[in-house]
Amino acid sequence: MGKAKFAYTVWQWGTDNKEQLRQALADIREAGFEYFESVKATINVFDNDVSGFKALCEEYGVKPVGFYFHFNGDWENDVGDVKRKLPFMAACDIHRMNVQATGVVGRPATKEELDYNIKAINAIAKLAKEYDIVPTMHNHYNTTVMYESEIDYMLQNLDPDLVAFGPDTAHLVAGQCDPVKVIKKYADRVKFTHLKDITNEGMEAAGMQAGVEVYTNFRELGEGIVDFPSIFKILDDAGYDGFLTAELDRSRFGNKESAIMSMNYLKANYKQD
Repeated sequence: MGKAKFAYTVWQWGTDNKEQLRQALADIREAGFEYFESVKATINVFDNDVSGFKALCEEYGVKPVGFYFHFNGDWENDVGDVKRKLPFMAACDIHRMNVQATGVVGRPATKEELDYNIKAINAIAKLAKEYDIVPTMHNHYNTTVMYESEIDYMLQNLDPDLVAFGPDTAHLVAGQCDPVKVIKKYADRVKFTHLKDITNEGMEAAGMQAGVEVYTNFRELGEGIVDFPSIFKILDDAGYDGFLTAELDRSRFGNKESAIMSMNYLKANYKQD
């Protein structure tokens, strides 16, 4: 029996206003999720109104467990903006933040690009430690952390006491990685997850969502080729007690139905304590 808890991402509903978040929370709660991850844009929407954000979460009986940040190569965005948002996250009892490295399209990252991201994430980690928040490095297609060699280099050079790994199963496959192999290799550093499935069709961009590229061959859990049962066993064997965070930026069925499908898969394939 596993110790992990189920969570869902909410940026699919939009990140421009409070009503989009309200709809997202209502839908994921109906799907059975009690925990959710959002993006830094949500903090902007609430403009440091912690009580308003917490009240909305409490209204629907769901709890925030993380926020997602993406780098653009500008230190003020990549580190300065995080520093400003740490007090908001801490006030909401957040202890994880996903970090997506800078974008790179059509080629592997250079050492200089990787080193910039290492420097920025390590800087964030030192700031976040004061708030008991752990950054998790997030692999993502068309970024400097896409291929296994890039994941290896980053994790070898990020402070292991302050920075964890937040693997994304579909993006691992898209980056020509074996998600079972990579997650097993770094199981002791996994402190957050993004779970989504992927077909073996070609990658095709479907636009941007909350500053993150969205792809057409990503699927609900169990609708693609990812070996989730093996991943669940690896995490259980490592004593993982964090969140299994289902995510799908763009669904063929709609956001609410997508959440229901992934919850049904999680219940059927991951037995909680």
